[in-house]
Amino acid sequence: MMKPPVQSEEEISKTLLSLLDAYETADIVGIQRYMSRDVDIHVHELNLRGCAAFFKIYHPEKITLSDFSVKTLGDVGWGYGTITRKNSVMHFSTVFKKKRNHEWKMVHLHLSDACL
Repeated sequence: MMKPPVQSEEEISKTLLSLLDAYETADIVGIQRYMSRDVDIHVHELNLRGCAAFFKIYHPEKITLSDFSVKTLGDVGWGYGTITRKNSVMHFSTVFKKKRNHEWKMVHLHLSDACL
């Protein structure tokens, strides 16, 4: 099984916005394009401290993050929460790894429709 390609922060932002647009406009083809990939996004070690800054790109789009929670066990962590824009609600989950310098990095992001 091939590993999904690593996406830059800008690519991730475009993917998330496209997905939210598809859900809001009931664009079935757009939704299927992402669902066929299971909306898994391989993130190249996004710094945990930078996550809030990373999501600031969504403020102009009136996208809010809520219920964000992070749990850790050893050198692995996971987070989950909700992304909302107008009437679209999606759940997201993330996976973090602790690096040698004790920094936490996001290495995976998964989105799902809150209605599913």
